[in-house]
Amino acid sequence: MEEYKIDYKFNLEDFETMESIEHAYFLENQISPAEEVLKWYKKNNLTCVGVRNKNNEVIANVSILPLKKKVFYDIYENRMNESEVVYSQIEKYEDNKAYYLYLSSISINKAYINNYQIVTKLLTGCINLFDILMIRNIRIKEIMADASTIHGEKICRKLLKMNYITNTDHKSKIYCVDGKNFLETMKNIKQFIK
Repeated sequence: MEEYKIDYKFNLEDFETMESIEHAYFLENQISPAEEVLKWYKKNNLTCVGVRNKNNEVIANVSILPLKKKVFYDIYENRMNESEVVYSQIEKYEDNKAYYLYLSSISINKAYINNYQIVTKLLTGCINLFDILMIRNIRIKEIMADASTIHGEKICRKLLKMNYITNTDHKSKIYCVDGKNFLETMKNIKQFIK
């Protein structure tokens, strides 16, 4: 059985691979360029979780972006698309503060789409990242996701227990949940996948 590893360290080539994976799921105008995502990551290196295969290639990833409140609500209220987010709108984490988070670009290479082990690794990586935030007393005010596929909608509704908010003009659905409820859900998932 192939071994997979969780990773939190990425370079431009990795982000280009992630962008390529996203093209299988999202419209061109919904994808942030790899160069911009690298800028976000350099500002805050706790914004991306990836899974690598035995060849050290990124095969799955999720971006978890702490956004300025106005930007968060512009996406929430369908006034803005994720691909319009720029470096200055990403927050840099500081201990003992609270943030509005946006789960974006949950993507798995199509060759691995039905691989339960990949999904479990990605979830474990996210849980580990949230544990790091909790240790630093970084709180989540609200967390939102923009689901572009049926799989994305199921992840938001069933797995993450998020509430449907609205349809977007780019044919996706916005989901959101209070930070405390989200962390409780993550705690339950953690017990299930261990």
